[in-house]
Amino acid sequence: MGTLFRRLSHALGVVVVAGVLCPAVSFAGDPDCSQEQGFTPFDTADGDNPVTMQTGRVVELRASNKSKCAWGRISSGTPGEEIWTDRKDPSADGHEGFLGYTRIDSGSAKFTDAFKNDGRIMRACGSSQGVIECTGWF
Repeated sequence: MGTLFRRLSHALGVVVVAGVLCPAVSFAGDPDCSQEQGFTPFDTADGDNPVTMQTGRVVELRASNKSKCAWGRISSGTPGEEIWTDRKDPSADGHEGFLGYTRIDSGSAKFTDAFKNDGRIMRACGSSQGVIECTGWF
C-alpha cells in the first residue's frame, strides 16, 4: 500500500507541476492525428533522436508525414517510467510541454498520443529513475 501511495502521489505531483508550469498540458492527442506510417526522424536540432538514457531507456520522437503529427515513445523501460512530447514555434523561446504525458503501466514500452506539428517543432522527453532526457527538436 505504501509503494502504491508513493507512486500515485508522484504521478499527481508531476501532473500538478506540469499544470502550473506548462498551462498547455494536454493528455489527449490532437483530433485528426494518427500514428499511421510512423517513422523516426534523424535530422534533429540540438540533440539526437532516439536518445539512450544513462539508465538504458530509449526515448524516441516518432512522426507521420501522412497525418503531420508526432508522438513520443519510451522503450527498454520498466513500469512507472514516463514519456511526453513538447511542441514549440521554431522562433519562440517558450514551449508547450507534457503533451500526451503517460507512464509505462506494464511491459517495457509506451507511446504518447499524437499531436499536430502545424509548422512547429517537437521533441520527446522521458523520465527514468529521476533523470529526464529529451530528443533533439524536429
